[in-house]
Amino acid sequence: MESSTQALIQVLRNVLTQLPSLLTLLVCLIIALARWKRHPKVSLVAAAGFTFHILHGLFFSAAYIWIPRLFGFGGFQDNQAFFSLLAIVGNCLFAIALAILLTAVFIDRKQTA
Repeated sequence: MESSTQALIQVLRNVLTQLPSLLTLLVCLIIALARWKRHPKVSLVAAAGFTFHILHGLFFSAAYIWIPRLFGFGGFQDNQAFFSLLAIVGNCLFAIALAILLTAVFIDRKQTA
């Protein structure tokens, strides 16, 4: 029970570390939803990107703590390949979230002459 309590505390610490970013993303999500009637397609893509980004932050705050425990892995030195793969997956998903947001920036732009 002690180790699960410590893991939960570490996850909460990780989430609290990201709290300013998560709150900013939440405000951006609210703004995107508030502008839904004016620009529905852009708002949809932006809301999807912000939601994906928020979920990414929350998931990987817990993933680095609980996935190694779930599979019985030790520390970083013992399983460098696993932690490298987890970092690559996390960074690829982060890049996808940014690509979705970049798509929202340029979608429905009128071409200038």
